[in-house]
Amino acid sequence: MKISAQIDLIVDRINEILHEVEDLKKQLEVLEKRNEQLSNYLQKEDKSQSVGNLIKLYEQGFHICHSSFGRMREEDCIFCLNVIDRTE
Repeated sequence: MKISAQIDLIVDRINEILHEVEDLKKQLEVLEKRNEQLSNYLQKEDKSQSVGNLIKLYEQGFHICHSSFGRMREEDCIFCLNVIDRTE
């Protein structure tokens, strides 16, 4: 096989590899976008679940405010209500 034929084969193979790299870049971009969408969705789910848990604790008679968190409350607490208002 002549050197020019070998060079042509190498150039063809390099072009194939470059094409494959471009395809992989496109696939990666799609996967990264999907990953970002899923991450955002999960963060929203986690936040809404956390807010729901805080509201349940408050409804069960516990403080959810910073200064008295976890203590039993005997009446409504404006600080706890403020926490709920900020999370919704």
